[in-house]
Amino acid sequence: MSNVKHVVFRRAPWAAFGVAMLAANVSCGKVPESTTAEIKPSAAVEIPETTSITGKVTLKGADTAKLRKVIDVGGNPFCTGHGDIIDPAWRVAADGALADAVITVRGSQPASNLPAAAPLIDQTKCEFVPHTLAIQAGQSVRFHNSDLTFHNIRVARQTAGGKENIANLGQPSRGDENVQAFNTPGRYRLECDVHRWMNAWVFVHEGVHTAVSAADGRFAINRALGDGDYVVEAWHPQFSKSLTQTVTIRDGKATADFTFDFAQAAQL
Repeated sequence: MSNVKHVVFRRAPWAAFGVAMLAANVSCGKVPESTTAEIKPSAAVEIPETTSITGKVTLKGADTAKLRKVIDVGGNPFCTGHGDIIDPAWRVAADGALADAVITVRGSQPASNLPAAAPLIDQTKCEFVPHTLAIQAGQSVRFHNSDLTFHNIRVARQTAGGKENIANLGQPSRGDENVQAFNTPGRYRLECDVHRWMNAWVFVHEGVHTAVSAADGRFAINRALGDGDYVVEAWHPQFSKSLTQTVTIRDGKATADFTFDFAQAAQL
């Protein structure tokens, strides 16, 4: 049975015990004093929208100028009309700031108070925008075609043995949309069979404590966490392994910086 269902996700009602949980401080992913074992998430509850963990992701050991590559679109008449299309695999600033890294808190609590609108991935100027999206398991993603050309979205869940194709959504006309629910945590690669250079990622986390680094490498997890120790992970599509560290939150705040080594990159 497919891990992804083509349905619109309906938010779970806010559980009554969520108020009690918040009164005791949000405890998702918190590490007990004597261990760093993962705490399994419980049912979705209301979690305040406040910044808890911030930081910056950088890349070392690379000539950032050489990572900027113009994609050969094969003379496609529509796509060439928008100018150069830059390969989104590496979005790195001159100072090494790395975009599109997904930051998560291990054992994150699912939130019931999610935005009413599904996050959007647009197909515009022959690219997926954004290139990397992080969501909570059970959320839906809205796929839109803003181009005057045929696109499709092939969704493949990454597995230990490779990938599992689980959906193929055709969007022949400008304005076409599909809404897809992602119910199983994991990494999902998006591709357009018509324009083979187009790809993107949907990272489905077990809970709501997640963020994606911006063009300046910075990120912010904008959900509350109670004081304590937490295991925080950083994953980037060009690396097969995540980086992890334990951070200590005091007064609801903590900082976590991550540095990826280009020598360990793996083309996926």
